[in-house]
Amino acid sequence: MAKEKRCVFCGDAFTPDPRTQHQIACAKPACRKKRKRQADAIWRRNNRDWFEGRRSKFRQWAAAYPDYWRKSRASRPDYREREKERMRLRRARVAKQDAIRRDPVEYLQGLRLVGCVAKQDAMVRLDGIVDYLEAWVVAKPNDMAPSTAGPLSSTHES
Repeated sequence: MAKEKRCVFCGDAFTPDPRTQHQIACAKPACRKKRKRQADAIWRRNNRDWFEGRRSKFRQWAAAYPDYWRKSRASRPDYREREKERMRLRRARVAKQDAIRRDPVEYLQGLRLVGCVAKQDAMVRLDGIVDYLEAWVVAKPNDMAPSTAGPLSSTHES
C-alpha cells in the first residue's frame, strides 16, 4: 500500500495513486483545479514562444492565401444568412433589462426555446421560473412595471 501524503493545497492526508510517483494534490475538485492552474502556468512560462509561433504561422498562411476568406464566402451564398441567424440567436440569449421589464414571461420563454447557454440543471430551474411566472402573472405586459407588486406580496389575490 502506498504511503500517505499531504495535499500541498488543502493540507489533508491522501493516498496517492500507485501509478503516480509525484502526485502532490488530493482528489478534491478544488485541489485538482488549483493543481491544473499551477501546471498550466508552469507550461505557459516554459513555452512562452508557442503562442507567438502559432500566430506567426497563421500570418504566414494568410499572406500566402490572401483571397481565401473572400472566395470561401463567395462559394457559400447562404453564409451571410446563416451568420445573421447565428448572431440573432446569440443576441437572444443576452439579458436586456428593457426586454425583461416589458414582458418577463415571454423573455424567459424565448430563452427556453433558443436554448440558453447553461448547464442542464440551470435550464430546469429556468423552466421552473417560467412555469411559476406563467401561473402567477395575470396582468398584461404593459401593466407590469418594476414597482408593481409581485405574486408574493400581501396585496395579491388568490
